[in-house]
Amino acid sequence: MQVLIVAPHPDDETLCCGGVVQIFKERGYKVSVVVVTDGRYGSPDEKLKGSMELVEIRRQEALRASKILGIDEITFLSFEDSKVIEKEVEKALVEFLHDKDVVLSPIPFDSHPDHAKIGKVMEKLYPKAYFYLIWGSMQANWREVRFDIRKYREVKIRAINEYKSQIGGLHLDRFTGDYEVFWMKV
Repeated sequence: MQVLIVAPHPDDETLCCGGVVQIFKERGYKVSVVVVTDGRYGSPDEKLKGSMELVEIRRQEALRASKILGIDEITFLSFEDSKVIEKEVEKALVEFLHDKDVVLSPIPFDSHPDHAKIGKVMEKLYPKAYFYLIWGSMQANWREVRFDIRKYREVKIRAINEYKSQIGGLHLDRFTGDYEVFWMKV
């Protein structure tokens, strides 16, 4: 059995799915991550924003976090952060979906444009995905699915802490609670 997490930026896989990864791993699933963008504009440090140095920092953070979570494979598509073109992303993501039993994706109406565009692509390619929301609030009448991650919270927090370049700009409380929440189309 195989799980695919589609992450718009390095850290989304951990923030929204770090606990669920543990649940699926415990059940014997292979877990893969596809990080769509290079994350070059996501930093509270203005000196790093837009730099290739930040791209490499975020890549290394993702590799370390993935190791902590036990992710089997991580692929970096390296589209430029904040410049997602839906047709190009769709073309790139199709190949990762053919043998997946479970897919976790950003929701198509997330407030971040990269998340929303990737979510729209995934809604089209894999409509039965579990969709997660990072920025904004729920805007549709979709079915909510909650995963109890209390047993895995410490592992998730250790993985989140690998994203040192991001922590200054994030409100981590909502990502470190007892549950990870996803939505499915009804």
